[in-house]
Amino acid sequence: MTARVLCIGDVMLDVITKINVMPDKINYGSDTPAKISTHGGGAAGNVASWLTRTDARATIVGHVGNDAAGHALISEFDALGVRHNNLMIDNGNSGVVVVLVDPTGERTMFPDNGANSGLHIGDLPELDGFDAVYLSGYSPLDPLSRAGVMQMIDAIKAQGIPLFFDPA
Repeated sequence: MTARVLCIGDVMLDVITKINVMPDKINYGSDTPAKISTHGGGAAGNVASWLTRTDARATIVGHVGNDAAGHALISEFDALGVRHNNLMIDNGNSGVVVVLVDPTGERTMFPDNGANSGLHIGDLPELDGFDAVYLSGYSPLDPLSRAGVMQMIDAIKAQGIPLFFDPA
């Protein structure tokens, strides 16, 4: 039996910046060589993506902007088989986080939540058929999403679906 998991929360474009020097050796105001890559990210986006590498089916509830990052994120979800509905919104930019990784592996993040703000009950799909729900802790902490996420939690609880909360 294939599990169907609903993932609610942030969808980000991760810009990974690996530097070969310790942060105190960064050439502020000039160039510091780095290796840079981009990937889909965000806690809910990551969980949904990894679930598709198992026997589970994943559906993401979140927002991306109608911009190049949003189109890239949706394309990545489509390629992985992550289901989505109403993911792209017209107003706002997609969430982006720049992750600075030093030679020891320590990560420093510079997030811009972007379109992730403003989740609302209308984003929640019909719950019939879902076996579990994953909720990223970032969403209820966002003042623009909190009320909508709390309404989603009430609806999920009313259906008796197990809810797994990741406090991040």
